Amino acid sequence: MTKKVSRRQFLKGAGALGAGIVGGPLLQGLTRGPSVVWGAAKPIKFGGIYSLSGVVAAWGKAAQQGGMMAAMEINQSGGILKRPIELRFEDDACNPEVGVRKTRRLALEWGADFLHGFNHSGVALAAIPLLPELKRMLLIPCAAATQITTEAFNKYVFRPHGNCYQAAAAASMVFAKKPYKKWTVVGPDYSYGWDSWGAFIINLLKRKPDVEVMSTQAWPKFAAGDYTSYILKILEAKPDAIYSSLWGGDFVTFVKQAKRYGLFEKVGTLLTEGGLALDTFYALSTKGGTESEIPEGIWGAAHGYWFEHPKTERNKKWVERFVSMFGEYPHIVAHDTYGLMYIYKKAIEKARTIETDAVIEAMETMEWQTPGYKRRFRKEDHSCFTEIPWGHTTKAAELTGIAMRLSDIVDADIIEPIEDVLERRAKKTQAPWMKYVIKG
Repeated sequence: MTKKVSRRQFLKGAGALGAGIVGGPLLQGLTRGPSVVWGAAKPIKFGGIYSLSGVVAAWGKAAQQGGMMAAMEINQSGGILKRPIELRFEDDACNPEVGVRKTRRLALEWGADFLHGFNHSGVALAAIPLLPELKRMLLIPCAAATQITTEAFNKYVFRPHGNCYQAAAAASMVFAKKPYKKWTVVGPDYSYGWDSWGAFIINLLKRKPDVEVMSTQAWPKFAAGDYTSYILKILEAKPDAIYSSLWGGDFVTFVKQAKRYGLFEKVGTLLTEGGLALDTFYALSTKGGTESEIPEGIWGAAHGYWFEHPKTERNKKWVERFVSMFGEYPHIVAHDTYGLMYIYKKAIEKARTIETDAVIEAMETMEWQTPGYKRRFRKEDHSCFTEIPWGHTTKAAELTGIAMRLSDIVDADIIEPIEDVLERRAKKTQAPWMKYVIKG
């Protein structure tokens, strides 16, 4: 059984303020298990850039949890190529300029051999052009805008996580069978918000041509804080259903404010790809985690992983280990950051070197298993094939701390056709769904 890490130990070890290094000896001291004597073996350094402060800080914290858990296991089992691994995390503060600066710092000052990171797609898109100059690989376990692997793509970036096209297209398969006709959106006014809504509605129209795309849409700035005017605007338009690409603290705030105006009773349904990730369940729990402010019956994908799904022994045991270590259920970003450390391990060991080009070649056609899913990369764009779970909220008093779950989960494995991806990349054209992003 894994020893539970105290909050003080975790924050000290994982560098919650962006300054801490997690190295082999420290990791060994945090879990029970055999000691590894490294001698003079030079560590392999993995630098992570995440949003460790601000309205999505819970997503950055989850990356630290998953990365540290995997690093502890890897070091206790002999490291990679018989070398220990070290982790360092930097805070991009959801700011593209800061993200670029921290990416450079990790590669050039700290000497990271490999990079991973980014919760916010806008920050990721700012940093990706640096990679050829730095000659560093970057694995992205969260940021989901499609542009990352189309217009902004270069050979150094991989996304071992479903993008928002995949999640939204999966949702369209579910909602094509529902009665809702008039659709609108409330989403953050940047790449992820546009792509998430656009990919959903364009795929829904393919499956259900009589759907009406409403011209009344709500596009608040990221971290807007006050959504009252947008909520009233949507209610006045009287949609049948709302797609929300708000996430993190933005979605939490939106739910609280929308409940004051009875939005969830006045609209047929609301669905959200990233808003119902696990941080929202914790943030909206009440009475010591025995009740929840989350309305029943809204739909979500938990950004790609809900800890109770799939119901396999592998996933169950991993969740148990995670809970015993951190005292909470695993967030999608914890799940996928944990997984990406093992992808790096597998590719480096296949290449038998940490030389960047060799590891890229080893990784491009790789298949791997996360605690939840079997995934594989697509060589042409370094996106991955993966299942996306969609379910609706129901009360669950037995889930201590959140009192709510996603129920009746359905899976879909769908990806944007590679022909479309390559054409957009070559022509540098906007995605076809941008015509459904209506502002003003």
